[in-house]
Amino acid sequence: EGGVDGDASAEVIRRKLGQIRYCYERQLSCNPDLYGKVLVKFNIVASGDVGEPKIDSSTMQSAMVEGCILRRLSSWKFPLPKGGTVVKVSYPFLFKSLN
Repeated sequence: EGGVDGDASAEVIRRKLGQIRYCYERQLSCNPDLYGKVLVKFNIVASGDVGEPKIDSSTMQSAMVEGCILRRLSSWKFPLPKGGTVVKVSYPFLFKSLN
């Protein structure tokens, strides 16, 4: 048996969303019509660190936002997986300006 508590993982992502929002808002000032969905895939390794973060798909059409998301994500720390297993995560970030 292994894995990470889904609620605990979601809480880490929720606490760190400001970092992801920053990636988007920084580029939004250059391109006010910027919006889309970025699906990231990554592993939570035995230490709780993020391993192998990558963009699985994106409608954003912004390498700057996507690269920023990956840089931020790679520094996050998650709860330790039970049994020292590697947990695969797929998470969508949706972006749309309110203006």
